[in-house]
Amino acid sequence: MPTIYSLLVFVIIFAACKQNTNTAKQPIPQPATFLTEFSNIYNSPVKKTMYSTFVKDTFSIFQSVPADYNKDSSTKYPLIIILDANAFFEPLLGNIKFSTFIGDIKESVVTGIGYNDFPTMDSLRSRDYTYPVALSEYEMALSGGADKFKDFIDKELLPQIKSQYRIDTQKIVLCGHSLGGYFVLYYLLKSGRENKFSITNFVSASPSLFYDNRYIFGMEDSLSKMQVPIPARLYISMGSRDMDDKETRDILKTFAKQMRTHHYSGLQVLADEYSNFGHIDAALPGFAKGLTFIFTEKKKL
Repeated sequence: MPTIYSLLVFVIIFAACKQNTNTAKQPIPQPATFLTEFSNIYNSPVKKTMYSTFVKDTFSIFQSVPADYNKDSSTKYPLIIILDANAFFEPLLGNIKFSTFIGDIKESVVTGIGYNDFPTMDSLRSRDYTYPVALSEYEMALSGGADKFKDFIDKELLPQIKSQYRIDTQKIVLCGHSLGGYFVLYYLLKSGRENKFSITNFVSASPSLFYDNRYIFGMEDSLSKMQVPIPARLYISMGSRDMDDKETRDILKTFAKQMRTHHYSGLQVLADEYSNFGHIDAALPGFAKGLTFIFTEKKKL
């Protein structure tokens, strides 16, 4: 009996070893050059660094251009700028590829403004996306630098991109989420105060409208008294679960209504609330629907 048992164990081990050997010999599947019909609409992204004399810090700049960019030297392209690029550049670029493929948006130069890495982004974004300096209860180590960050975009980043690529200056889009969405609104209103618009298309997803006791509401109201035209399109969105407390209830509807009531010449605003979406999961839908709105021919809302 021990002899039969030992033989059986030997056979099982031998078979297992042979199976593992055969498995190991199987070739490892190689990644496909293009996974789908729209994979190759844009070139592979590149990353570079750019120092800002206004912010006095170095940013990571992510970029991707249409694969056909060099085929026609006369074509000018829209420019899509994405904040918090360490988090959103790759997933949004994937969405842009599909949206371009089905014709919802035009082929564009896609640029993301990021930081050295994700943890650095998480610690410095409040410095660059906010104004004024945060109230103490927000417990932000750094805040209030939105003016310097706007100067970086207007006076350093945009001139460099325009010198490198053929850009349709009427189709530059700024996209941001949360504090980045707040900055998008701040940038728009500050441009109105300055009566100078380097960017005229804005996508603000889940903006922090409550920041500094609703500072952005007062800024918008102050701008309305200047009676200046706002030649811009704004898409603003929030998830319903992002407005489920006393501080934020109906805050999106209130802000959008305030802007529309002031009847800025040239401004078109579309606000969307996403049922059962929260703060984070409303980001990519907000970007996607916002870009579709921006690239849709103007119509009366």
